[in-house]
Amino acid sequence: MYAITDLFEESVQKFGSNVYLWEKKNDKYTAATYREVNVLVHRFAAGLVKLGIRKGDRIALISEGRNDWVVSELGILYAGAINVPLSVKLSNPAEIEFRLHHAEVRMVITSKGQINKIRSVMSALPKLEKVIVLDSLGNYEKNEIYFQDILNSGEEFIRTSKTEYDAIWKSVKPDDLANICYTSGTTSDPKGIMLTHRNYTANTEQSMSLMDVPDWYVTLMTLPWDHAFAHTVGIYTVMRAGASLASVQNGSTPMETLRNIPVNIKEIKPHFLLSVPALAKNFRKNIETGIDAKGKLIKALFQFGLKVAYSYNGDDWRKGKGWRFILKPFYAIIDKIIFKKVLLFGWF
Repeated sequence: MYAITDLFEESVQKFGSNVYLWEKKNDKYTAATYREVNVLVHRFAAGLVKLGIRKGDRIALISEGRNDWVVSELGILYAGAINVPLSVKLSNPAEIEFRLHHAEVRMVITSKGQINKIRSVMSALPKLEKVIVLDSLGNYEKNEIYFQDILNSGEEFIRTSKTEYDAIWKSVKPDDLANICYTSGTTSDPKGIMLTHRNYTANTEQSMSLMDVPDWYVTLMTLPWDHAFAHTVGIYTVMRAGASLASVQNGSTPMETLRNIPVNIKEIKPHFLLSVPALAKNFRKNIETGIDAKGKLIKALFQFGLKVAYSYNGDDWRKGKGWRFILKPFYAIIDKIIFKKVLLFGWF
């Protein structure tokens, strides 16, 4: 049994030079290795400790998916605190206020795109002490602090008080709370689901007992990062495997971010994607629309190819096994002339 902190330290030792995070800020994706991310996590955790965060404190995190999301969550956990991840889809101030009040949040970490949501409820939350802003702003309001300043403060704290800091992060236990994740609250007030470090590390063990994730795999996180499923597979199972996690390029609007997904898929070429029914349905609809536009012959080949692929792949664990091996040449031909072009030309 071990905590998320143990899991990450173990992966840093085993896969230090592997890329853990990919992020596209300008024209291309840039990489951050496990070792590089680990340095940032320790600096941020130490900065939180110097800021007054103590074991068991709650810190909320509301931001679009990015490298700093992972650094922030891990930094919170290394400081012995608990992350309260909030959905960027929350728009009603009352919904945000309820969660921050109910979880007894001391600080919030947020982005430039989400900060106005926090500012709108700040006066109603006297226990909310600080707002840490991931992005550089022209002006900071009272009690707002720039993320980079926390990193700088943490670097100094590690240099001057390393023994004290090491004792803090090494004291984190498997049964300590890692997250308080809130339900949607569609039928009543949202419920705070309390998840321990061991909830996550156990799930990574179980996940990897069912599927193979080589350390050269990469996934593109298209799901909301505050979800437990995205946490378990996108962040922590990938971490355990020494593989890579890429974030979708953030646009100036949510719709622009959605439009970046197919572009980023072609750039990252993920080996697997996490999905939910609504997202999968949308992808399929767009693919079929693109296929229809190519004419009746391509549509007929695509539909035939799907039948062959369903039979050949089966439940994946028996892919190409038994009688299915006779379908391999048909599958290879269809894959070459149809399926690969779906990704290559973006027919979705």
